[in-house]
Amino acid sequence: MDRPPVADSAAPGRGSIWKNYIILIYTAVALAALFGVINAIISNHNVRWDLTPEKRYSLSEFDKRVVGGLKHPVKVMAFVRTEDPAYIELANLLFQAAAFSPQLTYQVIDVNKAPGMAREYGVSSYGEVVVESQGRRRDFDNARSELLIPAVLQISQDATKHIYFTVGHGERDLFDTDRNTGYSEWRNLLQQNNYEIDNVSLFAGDVPDDCKVLVALGPRKDFLPEELTALGKYLARGGKFVALIDPFGSPSLVEFLKKYYLDLSSRVVVDPAYRLTAGEILTTQIPIRAEDNAISRSMAAPAVFSLARGVMVTAKVGATAPDNLLLSQESLFLQSSHESWASGDDKALTTGITAYQNGRDQKGPIPVGSEVDFTPAGNPHIPLMQMTRVIGFGSSAFVSNQFIEMLGNRDLAVSLVNELAGDEMLIASRERLVQAETAGFYVTDAQSRGLLVLGSFVEPVLLFLIGIAVFARRRFFA
Repeated sequence: MDRPPVADSAAPGRGSIWKNYIILIYTAVALAALFGVINAIISNHNVRWDLTPEKRYSLSEFDKRVVGGLKHPVKVMAFVRTEDPAYIELANLLFQAAAFSPQLTYQVIDVNKAPGMAREYGVSSYGEVVVESQGRRRDFDNARSELLIPAVLQISQDATKHIYFTVGHGERDLFDTDRNTGYSEWRNLLQQNNYEIDNVSLFAGDVPDDCKVLVALGPRKDFLPEELTALGKYLARGGKFVALIDPFGSPSLVEFLKKYYLDLSSRVVVDPAYRLTAGEILTTQIPIRAEDNAISRSMAAPAVFSLARGVMVTAKVGATAPDNLLLSQESLFLQSSHESWASGDDKALTTGITAYQNGRDQKGPIPVGSEVDFTPAGNPHIPLMQMTRVIGFGSSAFVSNQFIEMLGNRDLAVSLVNELAGDEMLIASRERLVQAETAGFYVTDAQSRGLLVLGSFVEPVLLFLIGIAVFARRRFFA
């Protein structure tokens, strides 16, 4: 006799099915709400993560300081051809800058699609960029991203500052564009930082009152007594002076600086351990940088000096200088390595060949960049910007066209003027590697020897040992 079917107690009822549907609906609504909130946050806050090792899609510290310090709206109009791959780098930088500061807005305009707007702005060529703020305008061509932030800086500042360079003593030429002997790149960088560059003859009169920083760039001939008197008057009223003096350059200026406790040695710095690979021993990296000095702290990499002399500070805080100035602080902010020395070999400069000799040479570290600051004896607590400040470098080559793009030289060359001119906001690393394939790659001689040993000895030995281990495992333990 057939029995009636028994209901399966494990089968879900109609009520439990509806409960599952309700849970699914609630889950979908919750996820939609969550995604909506996330999307709203992302829309209102441009957040990006740059995971590239070189941070090629990130603003440099200098870029952030300029853009973040904007006090008035700045508008950027980039007239490009969108199919041109060269504009992508500029568009990426504009996006980052606008995301960093609401004061900066931009528009990328395809000239082929909007010729009327191009005519309105007087643009006649592809790649032109217009930067506007407070009725002022600045244009630059080729849509090069490295020109954008300097243009924003220039258009947003109210006034330019004058930097004067001494002439008449065989100084280096800031208008010389030669790759090896010129110094025009330094002038261009200073002008991009909104500085006006002028020459001054101390023989013709005193240093102009509007001088923010006075620079002696590689003088080779002596300063006349009248010129040194004018320089002393400038320092007595709180002047800011930078002396970049190569070995055996301008003996009278070197003697004058001794009164302010800067002693530029006649010995050239030798550092075989930190010379560039396959380079001569008189062109080296300067590895020791003071972290308590704003100039050296801003550098993203060591400086590279060539044919440098030592710059010693010969007194302690409290010593008296001319015109009743008191030494208030001093800093040896750039020094060669502990393996270096200052060579007393007279032939070192001409041959580039020398070895350390005890008793003749001075063991390192050797300071090649030093600063001394002074206050009036009757008012020792004045602010830093009112102090007399003197900075000495034992070489002028690091700001030349040949060296200024090497490692930390560009940061050093511009930051030292920023610091003395009172533009602390601009003191930051300018390193921003946009194209990794164009970035310089520098290693010291010691590092190159290490790589040679690693590639020619360590790696083959490791591979040989691995091969022996595999053979032994298969032969004896199979």
